[in-house]
Amino acid sequence: EVNHAIKETGLSFNTDAVLALPTKTSEVRLFELDNGTMSQARLANEVWDYERYAGHRVWEGARGTIGGTYPFWQRHRYTRSRTFPRLHVVLAGKEEHLLDNRLQALADDVKGIAVAVWVNTLPRLQRGEPWYEIGVDDPDRRRRRYPEPAGR
Repeated sequence: EVNHAIKETGLSFNTDAVLALPTKTSEVRLFELDNGTMSQARLANEVWDYERYAGHRVWEGARGTIGGTYPFWQRHRYTRSRTFPRLHVVLAGKEEHLLDNRLQALADDVKGIAVAVWVNTLPRLQRGEPWYEIGVDDPDRRRRRYPEPAGR
């Protein structure tokens, strides 16, 4: 799956990649993770970007806009769901204890994010252990598409 996704995106990666699992509403995303290139801060950045732009794939249009960016001819391609597609992050390419540290750091980094982020490490995934939920999709903290002025 990873290799296929890499070919699809036309990117060349080293062995380490962060992979967001494809679901009906979200596509595969690969980020290079730490062959000296991706700091925890940048990984957190990628997650925040995902939160910002995931709006293109659901009913709302991109975050922080009033929905003018929503491509009207693609109206039927995406669900009109109230929640964003979950972002799955798989940490790979290091020894397991290092990956666990990474997971901890990532959880601290994305604290307060308003999109659902699920994390796992590759060895854990292969053992069939469950995902960690480090970000919870919270529609109430998300910006409304057309915010109402406060009532009296």
